[in-house]
This record gives sequence, C-alpha cells and structure tokens, in this order.
Amino acid sequence: TCPGLEQYAIKAFGDGLESVVRALAENAGNKGTEVVSKLYAAHQEEGSRNIGFDNEGEGASVKDVAAANIFDTYLLKYWAIKLATNAVNTILRVDQIIMSKPAGGPKPKDNPNWDEDR
Repeated sequence: TCPGLEQYAIKAFGDGLESVVRALAENAGNKGTEVVSKLYAAHQEEGSRNIGFDNEGEGASVKDVAAANIFDTYLLKYWAIKLATNAVNTILRVDQIIMSKPAGGPKPKDNPNWDEDR
C-alpha cells in the first residue's frame, strides 16, 4: 500500500484499467460488472494469473488464455498504457495551468449613470 495522497491516484489508475475490461465485456453483450467480479475471484486463486474474459463462452465466463493459446504482445500493452497515461497527464497539466491563472479580461469602466435593474 502507498501512504498519503498517492494511494488515491493509484486507485483511480486501477479503476481506469478496470473500465477497459468492463467496456470490452459490455461491447461483447455481457454484463461488465459480472465479468469483472468473476475475474477478481479467479485471480485470487493461486497460479491463476492467466485468466481472462472468454468472449466465445456463454454469458460472463472466464478461461485460462494461455491454455487457449491466446497471447498478447507485451509491447502493445506497454505503449498503449504509457501513451494513454501521458495524454491524461498532459490534460491535467493544462487544466492546472488554466486553473492557476487569474481570470483576465478588460476591467469594467466606471459609469455613474449605469441603469441597474431593481
């Protein structure tokens, strides 16, 4: 576990990765929450790190993807996560710059004959 405010960023990052699995399951016509809960339960077992979503199975099913000869390239996942993280960091930096600058614009002119609504 991580102390301090970093734990919230780590949790949010994990939630973001979980949303990918949920979206894939829902796009395949399954219940995303059910698939995610089955994956969590399967990953708790010893030696079951290759369990993944079974798109061809009935309902929200999971299977050992290594036994089914389904392999994903590490570099694809590495660069996808790295570039997505960089894009989010850029957006947050720009947002932080915008929020830190005081509101600009011309100052209103002092008009003593201004008609105020009452």
